[in-house]
Order: sequence, then C-alpha cells, then structure tokens
Amino acid sequence: MSRAGEMALGIIGSILNVIFLIFVTMAVVGATAADTTELKQMFEEEMMMTDPTMTTEDINMINNGFEATLDVVGVVGWVLVVLLLISVILSIIAVVKVSKNKSPKTAGILFVIAGLLSGILLLAPILFYIAAIMCFVRKNPARHEVDPFYQNDHYETNQPQQPL
Repeated sequence: MSRAGEMALGIIGSILNVIFLIFVTMAVVGATAADTTELKQMFEEEMMMTDPTMTTEDINMINNGFEATLDVVGVVGWVLVVLLLISVILSIIAVVKVSKNKSPKTAGILFVIAGLLSGILLLAPILFYIAAIMCFVRKNPARHEVDPFYQNDHYETNQPQQPL
C-alpha cells in the first residue's frame, strides 16, 4: 500500500518546522546577544519624557524588571528551540518509517509526539496530527495467498468437473 499522503504531510510539516526553528533561533540569539544598555537608555529617556515625576529609584526598579524579563525570554526561547529540534528529528524518523511501510503505527506515534512538541495551533503540528491519524486508520491490504494445490477451476466456481 502506498503511503504517499502520510509521507507528503510529514515532509511538509518537517519543512515548516525547520523554517519556524530557524526564525525562533534567530530571534532568541538576537534577543540574548543584543546590547541592552542602549535600549535601557532609550527606555529611561522615554519614561522621563512621559512622566517627569519619576525618580531614579522608580526607573531602576523598572529596569531591573526589564532585565529579568529579557532573561526569562531567553530561557524560554532556548527551551522552545530545543523542543522544535526534537520535533524535527522525530518527524524525520516518522517519515522514514512511513516510507518503508514497515511500522506505520510507530510512525503515527512519532508524528503525534512531534506535533505535541512543536506547538498546538501551528500548521506543522496539524499536518503531523493528520498524518498520524492516517497512519493509525489506514490498514495494509490483506494478502490472500492461494495454495497451488487448490488452484483448480472447479474449486473456484464450485461446479462439478466434467469428464473429458
């Protein structure tokens, strides 16, 4: 049985996951490597212009919260990068398993795990879920092997054999 549908959905989902992984990695690297001193100065100037009654203690407290937020964004971003990388690896393994048509149930499980790791409402996980459902639902056709001993015309048609 051809499993072209599952393979196509898995490959498209993997490509979308790789693209999303590249964007998230670039964003996390940009956020963690950015020079925050210029950003802090611009932020302080903007706060002073909008509310001249702010003291330096208030501004320092806000800056500390801003730094803590950037640290949390960096950590969460790297966790997201690792999860996306694992998802890409699992989806590639699942596509290979489906292409060999040896264990579609295992490929379906790998597609579900890859979908869970890459997010909930993105396009790639939805494609992985559809491919997983197809892996679980589609059955291999039953092989009907006929014993050559019983391969006579009269057994197939259930008619008595006529003498020659």
